[in-house]
Amino acid sequence: MSHEHPASSVHHHHVVPGFGADRAAHYDTQASLNLAGAQALYEIGVSALTAQLDGQDAASLLFVGLGTGAELVPYTRFNVPGWRFTGVDPSDAMLAVARSRLEAEGMLSRTHLHVGELHTLPPGPPFDGAQVMGVLHHVEGDEARLELLREVTRRLVPGAPVVLGCRVGNDPELMNVELRRLRAYGVPQDALERRRQLFATIRPIESDAALFAMLARTGLVAPRPIFVSLQFKVFLARFEPGAAG
Repeated sequence: MSHEHPASSVHHHHVVPGFGADRAAHYDTQASLNLAGAQALYEIGVSALTAQLDGQDAASLLFVGLGTGAELVPYTRFNVPGWRFTGVDPSDAMLAVARSRLEAEGMLSRTHLHVGELHTLPPGPPFDGAQVMGVLHHVEGDEARLELLREVTRRLVPGAPVVLGCRVGNDPELMNVELRRLRAYGVPQDALERRRQLFATIRPIESDAALFAMLARTGLVAPRPIFVSLQFKVFLARFEPGAAG
């Protein structure tokens, strides 16, 4: 999950600094600081996908921007031993942390980790569901965002549930709330200002309506909000190939 830090892991379809070995070891501490409620978010993502696929003894799920693998850990409590996971991330340092974590949790044997962007993942059987957490706002421009969503849906079975989380909107009042909380945790003023300036430049999707229109164009329908933390919003949608506009 790559939404917690202003540095971009997906930018013009190549990797830029910010998610390498220098940060990977400390990433989860920063994640829980930078996104209020990160742990609940991971659990709700798992809850949404398992609820949609309840009763399936076997399922194969795709995770785009898996990072350090924290979003997979709650699966250990959901009693789905036959499910398999594929995690994709451009940073080998982040996936190295994921590998250690998933091994410790007993999940590595049913998880395939792929270093690279999604389009470099070799073709295979379609996935039963997917999660794209904290990636979309790091992709620059609507066309590139649509292409990423299409790349996800190309790899899904019809009817597959998709959990998608990203920053939506750029409300200065809500940015003030976010920065005030970080200040209370000891983040220095110059770092807060850099964060404010950066989020002014990455141009997140401007509104829920704009995001829903983008989803509809790629056959992702019926988005439901399942988690909101200030301007980070998470939706559960469903892939219906015939609905793509």
